[in-house]
Amino acid sequence: MTFLIIPMSKPSIQIQPLKQGFLRAAAEPAYALVRLVAPAKPAELKAESRQPLDLAIVIDRSGSMSGRPLEAAVESTVRIINGLQSGDRIAVVAFDDSVDVISPLTEVGGRDELVRQVRAIRSGGSTALFDGWREGLNRLLPHVDKGRISRVILLSDGQANHGLTDEQEIFRQVAKAAGEGVTTSTVGLGHSFNESLLSGMAQAGEGAANYGQTADDLDEAFEEQFSILSNALLRQVRISVTGGSDVAARLVGELHGESAGRSRNLGTLAWDSSLIAVVELRPGQGAKADELAAVNVEALNKEGERVCFGPSIISIPEVSLADLAILPESPEVRAAVSEALLSERIESAEELVRAGRTKEGREALQRLLSDPKLSDYARRKLEYLIQQLEEDSVYASKELRYGRNQMLNKLRSVDASDIVADFSPEGESLKPLHLRKKLAAGQATRRPRDKGQA
Repeated sequence: MTFLIIPMSKPSIQIQPLKQGFLRAAAEPAYALVRLVAPAKPAELKAESRQPLDLAIVIDRSGSMSGRPLEAAVESTVRIINGLQSGDRIAVVAFDDSVDVISPLTEVGGRDELVRQVRAIRSGGSTALFDGWREGLNRLLPHVDKGRISRVILLSDGQANHGLTDEQEIFRQVAKAAGEGVTTSTVGLGHSFNESLLSGMAQAGEGAANYGQTADDLDEAFEEQFSILSNALLRQVRISVTGGSDVAARLVGELHGESAGRSRNLGTLAWDSSLIAVVELRPGQGAKADELAAVNVEALNKEGERVCFGPSIISIPEVSLADLAILPESPEVRAAVSEALLSERIESAEELVRAGRTKEGREALQRLLSDPKLSDYARRKLEYLIQQLEEDSVYASKELRYGRNQMLNKLRSVDASDIVADFSPEGESLKPLHLRKKLAAGQATRRPRDKGQA
């Protein structure tokens, strides 16, 4: 086991191989679990309030949002307004084929008038999604301050059909904004929202991607975001891996994307939690056991300064084929590997479903259930996805996309054994909201009557 321990006041990079040994040019790769582990929040900071927020809520009011989707967007915005703290600032933008600033960026004060304006939003027109997002960004950019958190929250069905609609260009613009200090979160609404566009914007914007059908589902999603922000130790965490001499190394979990396999945004690291990634290693004949790969992590601290951790070197003893065959596997690492590999296979199944080949996608998922090395959570997740595909393939495509993203970028407990623990909704309900695993990505883990529970 290899550890790079950073002083206790800071996170530590912890690396654990699946087996305590590797074989050069083996048919099967070696794996290692990388965990960025945060310390417990010091007692003197527990009473400290979170950084103030600058939020731009961008509401899609186009015709395709009429009915329940717009009702959910409006009600969720009202709940956000009512839940903000003194010192927070909020702007509200609404768009269809035109864009209106309902409220410029102002400090939370008299909320009643703003709530009245939001409740007066009506649907109609086509969807200038990029223009609406950009107006939200423009409300925040002049006020970016390293002591504040600036975020656009887009509530939409993602059916962009007016103005800029090219997804890759939208992602580029959203990523540029994140680099300038304004992150983007998205919430997909309606039965047929565009999960590709909305989840891609959140990933590019280094924010959170959520979806739901009701204000209660969205309420939990926002509560989770604000819970993370309230306990944030590091923001915009990015992990990267570089293989050593004659070693092919990659981060497991994504098949596509410009940096897939080399680096990944992991989001925000909260106090007393961890972020994880799985590294796949394919050592060639020239590989060095003590330098199989290097892991680096960079992030923003509370002051908005960029901090770096690493390089942390992955080293695993070289062993013979006979010894490798009898070496035990770490159950925690095996569970993490199974979930990371599963997310890739879910991505392949999702592509089949999106191409209209639902039966093939369902069969692909069913074959995965035969893997005896699946974690209990991975097995339960698969069973849920298969059930969704049998009931509603359109809705299931959302669960496939958002579910696999959660498996990769979800905050975890500092206790690694939690990765392999049996999954139960009852057990998850005892955890802080931002540490809970979910089977249904688009539904609240508690119903309205449960609000107020931890």
